[in-house]
Amino acid sequence: MATKILAKESLTFPSEGALRAITIIERIGSVFSLLGCIFIIVTYLSSSAFRKPINRLVFYASFGNMAVNVGTLIAREYVDYENSPGCQIQGFLIQQFLPSDALWAFAMAFNVYLTFYFKFDAEKLKRMDKWYLLICYGVPFPPALSFIFVSTKSKGRIYGDAILWCWVGTSWDILRVATFYGPIWVVILATFFIYIRAGREIYKKRRQLRKADSSSHGQDYEMSKLDEISPTKTTEISVTSESAAQNKHKAEVDLLRDIEAKADSAAGPYSITISSVRAPPAVPSHIGPSTNLSQGKTRRKKTNEAGKAAWAFTKCAILFFTALVVTWIPSSTNRVYSLVHGGQTVVVLEILSAIVLPLQGFWNALIYIVTSWAAVKLFFSEVIHRMKHGNTPTDFAGPPKDQRNISFNLRSRTHKSEDTDSMTELAGNAIPMPKSS
Repeated sequence: MATKILAKESLTFPSEGALRAITIIERIGSVFSLLGCIFIIVTYLSSSAFRKPINRLVFYASFGNMAVNVGTLIAREYVDYENSPGCQIQGFLIQQFLPSDALWAFAMAFNVYLTFYFKFDAEKLKRMDKWYLLICYGVPFPPALSFIFVSTKSKGRIYGDAILWCWVGTSWDILRVATFYGPIWVVILATFFIYIRAGREIYKKRRQLRKADSSSHGQDYEMSKLDEISPTKTTEISVTSESAAQNKHKAEVDLLRDIEAKADSAAGPYSITISSVRAPPAVPSHIGPSTNLSQGKTRRKKTNEAGKAAWAFTKCAILFFTALVVTWIPSSTNRVYSLVHGGQTVVVLEILSAIVLPLQGFWNALIYIVTSWAAVKLFFSEVIHRMKHGNTPTDFAGPPKDQRNISFNLRSRTHKSEDTDSMTELAGNAIPMPKSS
């Protein structure tokens, strides 16, 4: 009987060895996140190639991630001293900045919504930043601060031993759900809804764009063949005279009018030149096929740009979905279980929570790198070059007279990257469709 009780307790509360392992895991994850946040901040400030709309929000979120990691690095250091300033500060950092990351993820999704349905461009999206900063860091602040000052005789202080670290104690489980996990899951579901709805729009437009691209290829081929074989009627009349009397000029004009009348009624190729000097080369009057070829190339270019925008969106959506789910499902499940079962927890879920919660900054850095991969490669190429050769110019951009360092190449791509990541190509009302013949 005693063995069964011990076995049950080992499943619902971590042993000393498990608690030590949790502390180590939290600190390792926190270090990875801090490194990721530092990378985001350094690259964003050092090169404009990284300053895309979605990266700008990741940059703002990184400061909250770093504040969280200060708390998670403390780990279980103060869980036995709930009245200490260290425990209360750690609890405040967790309550204030851990949910901010979910709010920033929603802000990124809301940017997609504004772009698709309200046609926001990069400049309008930038104007939303002040509101995102106010909401993402302002909304969690009142409860996070007030919890420091609340204490009762029966339950003690709100911030106390939460197993993983100092946070809302087990005796205040209802506050965990009401002020933390409940709002977070509302935000996550809203984020999912935006991505799913925008994803359907992208799928529809992608089909239309592929159809348009296929049709434009066929039309371009037909027009190019037509340009090669179709007969043309060119009437070129050039009348020049270096010196002529008035009566001779009148006679030439009359002759010219007579020739024009005959040329208009003639069939097939017809060319007449009257000149007292060498005539200039003929200028064809049929420009239709060439114009259509140019329009076809423009359509294909727009289709390719829209395809890149769709792929950029898809990558972001998949990564954000994965990061949110991986981060919040283990800890949310554990807290709901604890609420239902009177404070008991599942050791496996506690360990999983210790792994994923401190890694928010790492997930954001991963998304940041994937969505800016070209800029990242150029950035490291420049770093390696400077380590080997100092600040001497590189030959990356061409011969010595046209040399540009890699930082210039990074900056030169900024505007195009912003347009792609803000889904400008996909958000427009007009989709490039081939003209009917």
